[in-house]
Amino acid sequence: MYATIHEFRCPADAEPGIREVVAGCLPTGADPAGLIALADFGDQGRGTAVALWTDEPATDGRVYRVTDEMHGRAMGRSPLFAQVTWLNGDGDPVRADAAERGGRDRIWPAVREIDGIVEVFALRSTDDRIVVVGLGTGREPHQQVQQAIMSTELLPDEDPALLPGYDRIDQARVLFAELPTAVRS
Repeated sequence: MYATIHEFRCPADAEPGIREVVAGCLPTGADPAGLIALADFGDQGRGTAVALWTDEPATDGRVYRVTDEMHGRAMGRSPLFAQVTWLNGDGDPVRADAAERGGRDRIWPAVREIDGIVEVFALRSTDDRIVVVGLGTGREPHQQVQQAIMSTELLPDEDPALLPGYDRIDQARVLFAELPTAVRS
């Protein structure tokens, strides 16, 4: 599974016709297997779309591989809020490996029982940038996730120098989330 991330201008009344607005920012003629549209809280009018693809799409933009997809306790419920975390902006492959391992072996076990987590997608680009897209039923689960992450202790063989933290965190309202069944399996 692959993913691409696209920015779009979110109309003032984002609900009617938003699917068409988001589809307009995707590669021409492309039909993703899934699509998540987010309205950013920090910048009214700015939206982010995450397109999920079964095959690697032909695009001039960055393509991510879905390295992990975790189902939360609220799987199957409609997500209302999202948190998008951007990591390893300098593209260091060793840091990307450390972030993936920390996410899978330390962070997910610490947060997986938080009520309200719908799905979490860990994405890694060919140039080793990492993006984590967390979908939840409210804003509270995202706050609880952040608190849990801050309280976890590093695993015995984790190197803190390789885990400098996130580059950016975006909070957003989910306009719609069409998740492919292949991802849900």
